[in-house]
Amino acid sequence: MTAPDFVRVSPEHREILLGSVGAYYAFDGIRFDAERVRAAIQVLLDAPALAEAWLIRDGAEFVGHFVLSFGFDLEFGGRQATLTELYLEEPSRGRGLGAAALDFVQARLTGLGIRTLELQAEHDNVSAQRFYERAGFVSETRTPFTKRW
Repeated sequence: MTAPDFVRVSPEHREILLGSVGAYYAFDGIRFDAERVRAAIQVLLDAPALAEAWLIRDGAEFVGHFVLSFGFDLEFGGRQATLTELYLEEPSRGRGLGAAALDFVQARLTGLGIRTLELQAEHDNVSAQRFYERAGFVSETRTPFTKRW
């Protein structure tokens, strides 16, 4: 396997990211509102202290993306990050690209002084859960709750 490249999303990548997010949401059964996601991408571009998105490139092709958001939690010693999305197109799975992305994320966060990364996987996505466990993540006993308005 050739090592993937990670390209930080900039304005010229907006539509590439939007397409990848749409594919990810379809895969995971998440309602996709293109205009809402497009607006969120703009916020991400305008406020890099809040979050950053990266495209995963294998050779000349973009094959996925990940998004990191930044927060603060006393339990974790201050700054922490959440991997809110990690998606690879079907033909790119099982080739080490996801593991390479997680290694890149950990190195990136370490460079920013962040030592805790949280993420979520759908309850029925057992392959994602196993992947994250192999990468050293542990399932917490907490249940995430969400309120949208």
